[in-house]
Amino acid sequence: MGVRVSSRRFVQLMTASLGLLLCILVNSCTKPESVSIERLDQALFSSKSPADVKAFLAKHQNVVQLYFNATNPVSDTALINELTARITNPELKVLYEQTQTEFGHADRLAGELSEAFTNIKRDFPTFKQPRVATVVTGFMGPDLVVTDSLIIIGLDYFAGPTAKYRPRGEEFPQYVLRRYAQPYIVPTIVRILSERFNTQDQTDQSLLADMVYNGKSLVFTRTMLPEVPDSLIIGYTDRQLTETFNAQDQVWAHFIDNQLLYQTNADIKKRYMGERPFTAEIGNRCPGRIGDWLGWRIASRYYDEKKVSIQDLMKTTDARRLFQESGYKGQKDEL
Repeated sequence: MGVRVSSRRFVQLMTASLGLLLCILVNSCTKPESVSIERLDQALFSSKSPADVKAFLAKHQNVVQLYFNATNPVSDTALINELTARITNPELKVLYEQTQTEFGHADRLAGELSEAFTNIKRDFPTFKQPRVATVVTGFMGPDLVVTDSLIIIGLDYFAGPTAKYRPRGEEFPQYVLRRYAQPYIVPTIVRILSERFNTQDQTDQSLLADMVYNGKSLVFTRTMLPEVPDSLIIGYTDRQLTETFNAQDQVWAHFIDNQLLYQTNADIKKRYMGERPFTAEIGNRCPGRIGDWLGWRIASRYYDEKKVSIQDLMKTTDARRLFQESGYKGQKDEL
């Protein structure tokens, strides 16, 4: 049985081959811009006293203001005392050491971010590489902060399943917590960065519009991180991806039979777009966020069949037209 390759994939392979040949001939390949990660986690944990912590906050004031949502962290006595207590806590030091073992010199993060930033800059020349910093605070701040100019990564959230302490709370059920590991960091960042290029008709409140918007963000992430597995792009397990792909005709039939595409009811949309262990309306083997996956199929097919650029895909605001021109009807036409 032969392996089927989509027309877009064939063109990509041929283009890559020609590009490599040209690069060899003229020795003019564009090298990825290096990413320097500011290890504020190490700087903070080298502090020994409240005075050291205050000096740390003063030196990195723009980062800590954003991460802790603090207007004037240097004069915030409560913040200084809390951070001092945490970095001198033996239990939190164990977690800190585990993050150092997991991330080392952060070479993997730097390499993946470098590839992503270079590819984004290639397709969107106005993109400016943001600063990147890492922190460990015992979950005092958010997992990720992503702005146009600064990215902050809470390494304690991503220390992995063997870490002594994991983030807790209603927003971290096991099916979500599974994605809090190092391989998911950069795909998540790139998907967030896609928002600045992803346009949408704000008057269209349909489920289809949300599906297509999220689908475009997944195509963007896949384009900027071409070597990253699909499971890390969308956050499904390999088994979930395979089973969903093979059952997509049934998934599609459910959406059509229940007239879901043009639903605007917020509760109904949440059932198909929100975090859930599975989509009960379809079956307990159907993963949550199935609307994301289906939107990815629609946007990917449009991207492949219409042979539009990633810039044009992201500028497309008419979700209904994109869907119609994609020709997607639940078919399994590629692997």
